[in-house]
Amino acid sequence: MKLFYFLFKFLIITLHFTLASVSANSEQPLKIGHAERLLILAPHPDDESLSAAGLAHRVLENGGSVRSVVVTAGDAYVEAIQRDTGRRQLTQTDFLRYGENRLEESRHAAKVLGNGLIHLDLLGFSDGSIYAMLVSHWNKTHPDKSEFTGFSHVPYIEAEDKGIAQDGKALRDELVKILKETKPTLIVFPDVMENDSDHAGLGMFTLLAINDWLEPSDDKSFTPRLLAYLIHWQHGWPSGSESNKPLDLSNQPLFLPDDLPLRGHTRTCFDLNILEKNLKHYTLAQYHTQQRAMGAFLAAFVRSNECFTLLKESDSKGIKNVVAQWQHVRKVFDSHPVNREKILFTKNSLPTFRNETSNHH
Repeated sequence: MKLFYFLFKFLIITLHFTLASVSANSEQPLKIGHAERLLILAPHPDDESLSAAGLAHRVLENGGSVRSVVVTAGDAYVEAIQRDTGRRQLTQTDFLRYGENRLEESRHAAKVLGNGLIHLDLLGFSDGSIYAMLVSHWNKTHPDKSEFTGFSHVPYIEAEDKGIAQDGKALRDELVKILKETKPTLIVFPDVMENDSDHAGLGMFTLLAINDWLEPSDDKSFTPRLLAYLIHWQHGWPSGSESNKPLDLSNQPLFLPDDLPLRGHTRTCFDLNILEKNLKHYTLAQYHTQQRAMGAFLAAFVRSNECFTLLKESDSKGIKNVVAQWQHVRKVFDSHPVNREKILFTKNSLPTFRNETSNHH
């Protein structure tokens, strides 16, 4: 899985973002209109708040609506569960109980942030399943079985997708359904360059779903703005995330890292007021499991702004061919594993991905 993730990164860059080099553009202000329809897509509980809690509050204040979709239960954070239980040997029940706690934390966070106005969807897929569903588990006859919970379908009673097989088609169809229901004017989702496989995988699933949603339409008057966020990167980004204790950085901005490839896109930032910064802090405080495990990391995202990469609708075109190519590469890789050193990027070109996945959060 990890070895193929390097190929995943390589194909993202070489196949999908083969664009002419452009000079770095300064961040442009993100303007929020009246009655925006915001859709936030998160791979794990808390990603929706880390990425866009301030933006969500402003949309609501401006008479808009917010729908937040959390795809997995975040149930496979092994180190955190070991700390919480005091045991190194964990059972399937331990992982399921942890997932239930994290889903409940998302509910509390949404209530704090939106005062009951946020439409929250908890899909309940297994932590780590998004990437697997993208590259090798596309139908219900061959679903992804979690090595942690032991389930190949959504096991959580409170999840919207309870009982659904963990396969790529099911997730893709669910995202298309949500897009059609919501008709969002703003879509916030993970950047495909994320250094976490579930994050990068959901970024690609989102582009697939957007293409499915918009491609059949003859109505060209409606164009949603696509905002890609970044949670996991490298070289200690964001600053303060590796501190021994949470730091108050709320008066400092957090810009996207300089070594994140622009890929021909622009960057846009949204300034938070005092209320929104405090509200983001209190929202993240609802994730008790994550505060215990990585409080400094969460605190590092409570800043004076939220920044995104502004994508184009055309970025969702041709994604089907790219995914098909990834699946082909996966089959080749399974038959003839390659040495990881041969697929690492050089220091002078694009970032290396030796530590490509952060702990699930």
